[in-house]
Amino acid sequence: MPKITLLALTALLAGCASSHPIEPQLAAASVNFGSAAEERVELANFDFTPRELRLRAGRPYDLVLVNVGTGGHDFSAPQFFAAAQVRPDDAALIAEGEVDVPGGATRHVHLVPAAGRYDLTCTHTGHALLGMTGKIVVE
Repeated sequence: MPKITLLALTALLAGCASSHPIEPQLAAASVNFGSAAEERVELANFDFTPRELRLRAGRPYDLVLVNVGTGGHDFSAPQFFAAAQVRPDDAALIAEGEVDVPGGATRHVHLVPAAGRYDLTCTHTGHALLGMTGKIVVE
């Protein structure tokens, strides 16, 4: 590949990588999270249970992320979190579309999901290659 083309391609990719970070929308004060349905997702060594999470659009949820393993994992679904309305108190748990869940820890994220199909993965090195992927379906 000519040097000029390689430089142009590198510049283009750098511009894409520096695009705006994905941030969750904050839920309106009128959302009643006291009646939120609990949805539990277990993160284990190279697996999510359930592998496909099914939610209803517009309904408040308490997403309970439980790492039953000893090593760290994360729940990475950038488009899902960007489309959802997240309780302001929980927004700080989400960084660039991911919730970090250390070994043995539990994280609660209260949100109202938006309709769509979203990819789910653990971004820790090699975890997705070993099968730690899933889907979130919101109807």
